[in-house]
Amino acid sequence: MTSVEPNAPTPGFSIKVAAGEPQPRVLVVGELDLLTSPQLTDALTRLLDDSTRTRLLVDLTGVTFFDSSALNVLLQAQNRAAEQQVELAIVASPMVSRVIELTGVTEHLTMSPPPE
Repeated sequence: MTSVEPNAPTPGFSIKVAAGEPQPRVLVVGELDLLTSPQLTDALTRLLDDSTRTRLLVDLTGVTFFDSSALNVLLQAQNRAAEQQVELAIVASPMVSRVIELTGVTEHLTMSPPPE
């Protein structure tokens, strides 16, 4: 049996942080699932632990698959952001928005339109 490290690079998946913008933006591309969600958790934790941030944008417009583990990461990050007094805003693709709506957690996440 082959084991996979949770933070090992996954083909077709990437997380990029654009920290130089007026508000830091985390751009996620590819499948966000049980295998890749820990990478997003790590990226968001590092950014939220930086006490100089007041707003953080998570751009999921490039996400092609989104499961419950990914949703859990967003909910935990939203709670952590509130504790840190950071506004965490999520830009979702129509598919990600649909999952968020179907699961009934829309009210627990701050959704944002795509940046201009």
